[in-house]
Amino acid sequence: MSVRRGVYLSLLAAAMLWLAVPTAWAVDRLEEFNKAKRTLVQQLHSKQPSVRADALVRLQEYPIADAVKFAQAALADEEGEVYEAARSTLLKMSGNQEVCDTLLASVRKNINRKDDAQYAAPMLAVLLSSTLPSVQRETNEFLEKLCASKNGVGVAVGLADDLGQHHAATDVVPLERLSKTTIFADHFGIRRAVVQALTRIRTKEAIGALIELMPKVGGEAQADAVEYLSQLTGQVFGMEAPAWKRWWGDVEATFTYPTRIAPAPYRSVANNTAGSYYGMPLFAERLVFVLDTSGSMTGPRLAAAKRELVRAIASLPPHTQFSIIIFNGTVTTWQKELVPATANWKDLAAHYVTVQEAHSETATYDALETALRFDTEAIYLLSDGAPRGGKIQAPVDIIAAITEANRTRRISIYTIGVGAGVPGSPLDSFLKTLAEQNLGLYRRVDG
Repeated sequence: MSVRRGVYLSLLAAAMLWLAVPTAWAVDRLEEFNKAKRTLVQQLHSKQPSVRADALVRLQEYPIADAVKFAQAALADEEGEVYEAARSTLLKMSGNQEVCDTLLASVRKNINRKDDAQYAAPMLAVLLSSTLPSVQRETNEFLEKLCASKNGVGVAVGLADDLGQHHAATDVVPLERLSKTTIFADHFGIRRAVVQALTRIRTKEAIGALIELMPKVGGEAQADAVEYLSQLTGQVFGMEAPAWKRWWGDVEATFTYPTRIAPAPYRSVANNTAGSYYGMPLFAERLVFVLDTSGSMTGPRLAAAKRELVRAIASLPPHTQFSIIIFNGTVTTWQKELVPATANWKDLAAHYVTVQEAHSETATYDALETALRFDTEAIYLLSDGAPRGGKIQAPVDIIAAITEANRTRRISIYTIGVGAGVPGSPLDSFLKTLAEQNLGLYRRVDG
């Protein structure tokens, strides 16, 4: 028996023992449910996924707390057919106050339990789908309190991911509701997860929602929307949200999805971006530059890298914020908080960059770890050598650690390899994989 199947049966057993105090409204349904319970329990214990799924569909006839417990338990079932049936059943019940109260109480009770927290996302998705104003209000309040806790943002990001993975039109509304919460405004990872979820739902409603969100998400998340919409529609409005909105108003009624989306390189849509760095567009509104000044960068190589960085900083629009990290055997941060890209700060940054000199080793992991401490959307890492020194030195371990730390942050990590050797060399592969696994791009630079 698999671990997840064991969890499912344990939750199912708990549901069988759980007794609700029925309201007057639910008495008749409770009696009907009690008559059907024995058969339903037998079906839910079946080894055949289709039988378990059919039993869950039958539960839709009983929108009461007792039935909810069985559907909740099935969210732990490892069979996709059964999981989807459980989720669909709960969605069908989401207009019922007692059902939603039961779900929210369960989420509150179990959110900090390691074995149960993973099932919070589908239950929260159901609650966000409810048409009941009281449920929407209580769910929003819960999410706001949750995101103040250590793992709360991760749960909210998982919620957006869960809403996107079903490719269902019914999930557009809860994503829109999530986008109207304060946690959406406060956390870049949540904003980007909502945008990414909407790009997976092939409905007109999802397109309209994406276009409406563009001015609210900005930066890298807006670039995600533009990338998807441009490939989907063939339009080239770039980051101009008003132009997208006007176009959609003209074509929405007659728009039909193409049979396939035209492939294009990631981040190929650079229209209307104010700056670039080694040919990569600077979409982010909050970004950190990380410059390798190890011994191997001595001479023309470092001089060229400093010129390019100064040029990139000069191209930043005033509404962006940035900082700089210099690393060799140690890591030095120019400003501990991001600063606005005003003329004065740009001048100070340019001076800071131009006086840098090359020293010793290449503590790449330490530099990236420091960059992740910033409230940023993008990190631009330039290096010319394999990691050497620092807390972690093996490239594969650095990639694993940074990618895990960035799982819910959703920061784009762009990498530039200076003199990285032939394609497939250790440095080339390290920087390329790091970017690919962290929503970024990799550029090779001769030097």
